[in-house]
Amino acid sequence: MASRSEILVFSKELTKTDVRKRMSIPTNKLPHLPQFQGACHAVVLEVEDERGQVWNMRCSIRKRKYLKPVISSSWVAFARSKNLGIGDKIFFYRGLNDEDGPSGVKYKIKVQKATKVFGAIVGYGSPVHAAI
Repeated sequence: MASRSEILVFSKELTKTDVRKRMSIPTNKLPHLPQFQGACHAVVLEVEDERGQVWNMRCSIRKRKYLKPVISSSWVAFARSKNLGIGDKIFFYRGLNDEDGPSGVKYKIKVQKATKVFGAIVGYGSPVHAAI
């Protein structure tokens, strides 16, 4: 559960693309991300994991009409370090504390591993707080 100093931006069940290449973010969550200034189509998000390690993840949008945000740089390294797989869930939070991050915003992530039996998801383990 999020603390009072953070809000849940989105949660997501990971797909093959999310685990192996980049993680897409729902387009309606753009207001919770830093502003993309002028011709700049990418920003770096400081994302803190459960050990307090900060991952500098590049969030980018397309240059044309469809502004689907994706996190690429450092995401795959994060996913591998947490042994994330298809069907695992992540919870992505935005901090509200002005002291967090250079822009007053720091993101935090929580991971919930899928419990699988014969390849089928039958539930989820206890949340692993990657931030809080």
